[in-house]
Amino acid sequence: MHYLCVMLQSNNLIVMPAFNEEEALPKTLAKLALLPLPQGYDVLIVNDGSRDCTAQVAASMGSSLPFPVYLVNLPVNSGIGAAVQTGYRFALATGRYKYVIQFDADGQHDPRALTSLVQHSEQHNLDLCIGSRFLNYHENAFRSTFLRRIGIRFFAKLIRLLSGVPVTDPTSGLRCAGPRAWRRFAEHYPEDYPEPESLFWCARNRLRVGEIPVVMHERQGGISSIRYLKTAYYMLKVTLAILFDRLRAREATSS
Repeated sequence: MHYLCVMLQSNNLIVMPAFNEEEALPKTLAKLALLPLPQGYDVLIVNDGSRDCTAQVAASMGSSLPFPVYLVNLPVNSGIGAAVQTGYRFALATGRYKYVIQFDADGQHDPRALTSLVQHSEQHNLDLCIGSRFLNYHENAFRSTFLRRIGIRFFAKLIRLLSGVPVTDPTSGLRCAGPRAWRRFAEHYPEDYPEPESLFWCARNRLRVGEIPVVMHERQGGISSIRYLKTAYYMLKVTLAILFDRLRAREATSS
């Protein structure tokens, strides 16, 4: 396991939030290990106050992987927003990363999309690039439940209506943020269900947003943090947050 005192020269950081992912995390890291990641990618696992052996699994596997792995243990479960923001703050504190890529620990995301996200961001000078499961149809791809797909379409239409930016998968947790986006996220980031809110902030402030097609899979273990009883709360909270954000003045962003 590589710790903060080890300062290797790197370009991009993969942030992997993990809450009670002792079952899925080994499979996710094993898939990453099979991928020939170019030199210059680090992995940061943010253990979000897990009550299982997530921290021990991350620590035991870290030293055997072919890329630098860092581990941050949050003392209590703080939610996906705080876990991901920890990654952005890590990138800001170390000062050696250009892109920060969010990648789930539960096995839903395809590791092959990592370099594609960065390459697309580079080629199109994007501030935020999202991996969308809806751009290309794959017969065997996992696309979440019917109710969640309704919510995704609703947020896509809402964001386009209020910002003019077309997106197809605003809730995707597979995303690559450039410096103008992630430096701001290190200071201010939504606590709950942050993906649509942070995406809208980028669109409202005229940062460059894009998408690439990706394949997603069913989680490899554990339980999703968004259950059916939370769906109505989730949609109402995010909708109100986006509407309130729309009323704010545009913020200056450094180039």
